[in-house]
Amino acid sequence: MFDSMGVVLRGSPHSLYKKTENHMNILFDGNYLYHKTFSVFSTYYKGQDMSEVLQDKEKQQVLIRKCIIDMCYALSKFKDVKRVAFVIDSSSWRYNFYDDYKYALTRVRDPYYKHFLTVLDMFEALLRKKGLIVSRVMGAEGDDLLYVWALYFGYCLDEELVIITGDSDIRQIMTKNVALFNNNSKNLKMYCTPEREVFWNEYLETDVQVIATKPFEVLLYKVIMGDTSDNIPKLKSGFGPKAFEKFIDFISPYDEPKNVELVEMAQWIASRFSDFTKMKYEDVLGKVLFNLKMTWLNLSVYNNTDYRTKNGKSLLENMLDDVNNQKDNYSYKGEYTLECFYGMIIK
Repeated sequence: MFDSMGVVLRGSPHSLYKKTENHMNILFDGNYLYHKTFSVFSTYYKGQDMSEVLQDKEKQQVLIRKCIIDMCYALSKFKDVKRVAFVIDSSSWRYNFYDDYKYALTRVRDPYYKHFLTVLDMFEALLRKKGLIVSRVMGAEGDDLLYVWALYFGYCLDEELVIITGDSDIRQIMTKNVALFNNNSKNLKMYCTPEREVFWNEYLETDVQVIATKPFEVLLYKVIMGDTSDNIPKLKSGFGPKAFEKFIDFISPYDEPKNVELVEMAQWIASRFSDFTKMKYEDVLGKVLFNLKMTWLNLSVYNNTDYRTKNGKSLLENMLDDVNNQKDNYSYKGEYTLECFYGMIIK
């Protein structure tokens, strides 16, 4: 797949790269970092008109510096970093298939939202200027881009990748090479596959809790339980976390479907969920298909999505083009401190 788009050189993934001490790649969910930082920044100006605050040039730089401080703090947890990359949301292709995705029909934006985005654009421009990889593709959410970059770093290059995000959806794309770092609270957490738990416990400082997680069960949870923040409905009203645990026990042991298409995956889930709940299979299948299309980060979803941008290409083609165009753009040589990256000392 990547070969056909010109992203990967010839040879097997393992032959493309021989691991060295300097092989850790860090991939930021840029919107997560920016929103997280803004939530703290906004407390500095309580009672003030946030539209005016975000148009003030000095305060714009305060917010950007705070983003850089948060970025540097996260990076300080990792040694031997080879590349740092960011993904940033654009408009989502999912709105084309679900009008009320993320409550779009009733959601009211904050009056300062356009100024909020202006500063995000300024932060993005600085990252690019400093030589970091920044990926932003029309129609792609950050989740979509995190997935294709995880394929590139984790599979095609066979390198370690840490995704920094607070979004639990992304845990479904973890592999032996791809882990997730959540620095959203005082309790720092690293999510990884069970086979990598020992490695990360040895690699990280003791202030980071390592949590082994099965990626496929993360996907099952999203499909069955829905997602209130994205306005994705549950398969069954009243079906809660305890019922989900019982469902996992019911289907265990199971052979995880590998390399299957969207419909095949939907059939696998629907048949087991209908057996467990005694719901009619026909009633369940359509709901599973919809939730899978909205939540599954997988090539089969993008291949079954009839979404074209102004250049006439599919979403997947545009995302892969972006990886191909950006993969060699990392050029930053300095340390990750505010002094080196921005030009002033953290006080």
